[in-house]
Amino acid sequence: MNDWGASVYGDPCRECGYNWNLSLTNAISLVSHLPTAYGGLLTGRSGNEQHPELNWSVSEYVTHVADNLRIWAERLMGVLRGASPLVGSYDENLLAKARNYRQIPVEAAMWSLTRSVDDWLAATEASATSGVVVIHPERGEMTLSDVVLSNAHDAIHHQWDIARTLQDLDGSSAPQPG
Repeated sequence: MNDWGASVYGDPCRECGYNWNLSLTNAISLVSHLPTAYGGLLTGRSGNEQHPELNWSVSEYVTHVADNLRIWAERLMGVLRGASPLVGSYDENLLAKARNYRQIPVEAAMWSLTRSVDDWLAATEASATSGVVVIHPERGEMTLSDVVLSNAHDAIHHQWDIARTLQDLDGSSAPQPG
């Protein structure tokens, strides 16, 4: 088991409370429910809301999570289909700039998230019995479990970012970790 995430963010995550000891099944379930969870948070929202301590708006976070899941699905499927296990890294801020996240409406971001979750679920299911291992330049060797736990953390962490943004704007207290 790769401990990259826990060593960087803490276990549980110091900010969002994510528990890195989650089972593979539970982590996959968390990701599968993202469109519903995010949709519930965003009902009646423009997506332009932004917390003063964060770099991205709510819609930009949704777009990032969709992109991250899509990229990891591509990585898994590439290795499953015979590509080198060495995967490239990407800079999320450069990707946001290249895709102009600020101009992506929340409705489009949510559509993209739903599609990305579906593709990610298909890739993780296809990888389940393969013993797939990817080698990430910063994170090292990652099993399917490592990938799933890392992806689930990213999505849950940004769900927390979205929730605290909206709560801050509404004048209520920020969500507690966990």
